[in-house]
Amino acid sequence: MDIHAVVVDDNSASARAIARLLEQATCRVTVCTDPESAIAIALEAGVDMVSLDITMPRLDGFEVLSLIRSHEHSRRAPSVPVIAITGSTSSEDKAHALASGFAAHLGKPVALRDLKLVLGRVQTLRGDLYRTRYTVDQEAIAGRLVHLLSSAASEVSPAVAGLALAMEQQGTELLRRMLVSAYAHDFEAAAEAATRLADVGEALGAGHFASLCASFVASLGADSPRFERQAVLVRAELDRIVYTLRERVLP
Repeated sequence: MDIHAVVVDDNSASARAIARLLEQATCRVTVCTDPESAIAIALEAGVDMVSLDITMPRLDGFEVLSLIRSHEHSRRAPSVPVIAITGSTSSEDKAHALASGFAAHLGKPVALRDLKLVLGRVQTLRGDLYRTRYTVDQEAIAGRLVHLLSSAASEVSPAVAGLALAMEQQGTELLRRMLVSAYAHDFEAAAEAATRLADVGEALGAGHFASLCASFVASLGADSPRFERQAVLVRAELDRIVYTLRERVLP
């Protein structure tokens, strides 16, 4: 594998252990034990993947991920896949991580086999995880918003910005519920949450997003990597919808 990976973990021993595993998987590795410095490193050209610890001082893994995405948005830069490697391994922890935009969640200590599977996912889905671009449904969404866009700009901007925020918050919460239920093998509840999320997308004109939600439902009952993969795709498309909405507001 020709992957340049950045390992971010405030525990130097843990960071070295993860780096050694990545090197066994033939990755080139940069280690960073300072989460604040890691943001700039993650945005460097040629970085293919970032692994983040979740429980770090000053900035936790979710905050680092959010800052990486914010800088990518400002620069209109491609999205680097970010995985969580953490000691927090409950189903709730995994669901929260994937719903928040991590490409995968692995518990410590990490097994080489599991890490290789994640690296395969990162390579396969790299293009699909590109968040700073318009959704394929941008024209349909624009059509649904035409009544807003025909109003004065001073009225349109806060309305669409509010819609983007609501879409992101509601989408994240429903995706989290989908995953929590799926991990608990409550597939009926998982499907119900996915259907609600698909309906939110359909109401906005996001047909592709709704189809990804349907694919998640179809994956239920299979092994967890399959529905996790579908959830990761749903989250990435959610980010593209939010990006599309916000770009229609920004000058």
